[in-house]
Amino acid sequence: MNNILFITRYYGEMLGGTMCSQRNIDSLKEIYDNVYEYRITDKNGFRFYISRIAQLCHGYMGGIDYKDIQSIKKIIQKYHCQTVFIDSSLLGKLAPILRHTFNKIKIHVFFHNCEYEYIKSIYHGLKQYLYTHWTFKGERDACKYADKIIVLNQRDAALIRAHYKREADAYIPISLKDQTEHIISPIPFDNEIPYILFIGSYFPPNVQGIKWFIKEVLPYINIPLLIIGRHMEQLSIPSTLQQKVKILCNVENLTPYYQKALCMVMPIFIGGGMKVKTAEALMHGKTIVGTKEAFEGYETNTPGIFFECHDKNEFINAINKSLSQKHLYNADSRELFLKKYSFKATLKQFKELSSPTN
Repeated sequence: MNNILFITRYYGEMLGGTMCSQRNIDSLKEIYDNVYEYRITDKNGFRFYISRIAQLCHGYMGGIDYKDIQSIKKIIQKYHCQTVFIDSSLLGKLAPILRHTFNKIKIHVFFHNCEYEYIKSIYHGLKQYLYTHWTFKGERDACKYADKIIVLNQRDAALIRAHYKREADAYIPISLKDQTEHIISPIPFDNEIPYILFIGSYFPPNVQGIKWFIKEVLPYINIPLLIIGRHMEQLSIPSTLQQKVKILCNVENLTPYYQKALCMVMPIFIGGGMKVKTAEALMHGKTIVGTKEAFEGYETNTPGIFFECHDKNEFINAINKSLSQKHLYNADSRELFLKKYSFKATLKQFKELSSPTN
C-alpha cells in the first residue's frame, strides 16, 4: 500500500493558504492509495500556554507542540506511512524529528512562500526578531532533511537558494478546481454601470493595499468599488467616498459577483508566494488590474489579461480603459486558467513528484 500522511496548518476558511492546502491534499488523494491528514489548529486553555513554552524552548512555529509531534508519530506507525507531506515550511522543525525517528520515510515540504522573508515584512520589534529567528531555523531544517522541496514560483526558489543553499525540486503554481465550467458565460454590458471588485479578508497586506487604492485611485474613476472579504466591515472609508464603496463580509458564492464586475483590482504591495485570488479571477474570466506582487508567479505575457500598475495614474488609466471597452468577460483569462492554473493542469506535476523514480 502506498500511504501518505498530510500534515497541515489551519489558515482559516476562504483564506488563500487554506485553498492552496486543499488543492494539495486533493491532488495527493488522486495519486496515493491512502491519504491520512493531521491538521494543526490553534490551541486553547492550558495547552495554549504549553505550546507557547515549547515555542520559546524549541522554536516551534505553525502552532505545533509536543502533543502534535507524538500524535503524528503514532499515525505514521499505525498506518505504515511511507511518505509525509509537510504542508508549510513553518512546520519545518518536523523534518529532522521525523527523519531521526523514521529514517527511511520520504519527506516532502511545501513552501507556501519563503516564510522568513514574509514574516520579516509584516512584523516589527520583538515579534519580528523572535519569529524570523525561529522561522529561519525551521525552514533551514526543512531544506536539510526533506527529500523534496516544492515551491510555487521562481521568486521563492531564489530566496530559498539564497538563504538555505537548497534547490527546489518542483515548481507547482497555485491552481483551483474549476467551479464555473457550467455557469460561466459572457455577460452583456448593459446601461447599468458595473463595479470594480476587490476580494480579500481583513489582513494587513489587503488592508494596506485597498486603503491606498480608495485614497489615491477611487476619487478619479467613475465606477463604484465592491469589497468582499471576511471582517472587512472594520475597514474605515472616508465619508466623502462612502457612496462609491460597498462592503460584503459573508459571501458563500462569489461567482455572481465576479460575473457582474468590470474587472478585478489587486493593489497588493507586500506578500509572498502566489495570490489565490488571481487564479480565481482568471477562472471567472476577468481582466485584472494590479501590482507586480499580485501577479507574482503568473505568466503575464498574454496581452489584455493583466494590467500591471506601479502608481496611481497607471491604475486610473487601466480602469478607465477597461470601462471604455465595455467587456465584463475576458475569454483569454479563462483560457489561461484552464491551461496553467486549473486543478487538472497541476495534477500532472504532483504525479511526477510522487513517481517512484523521482
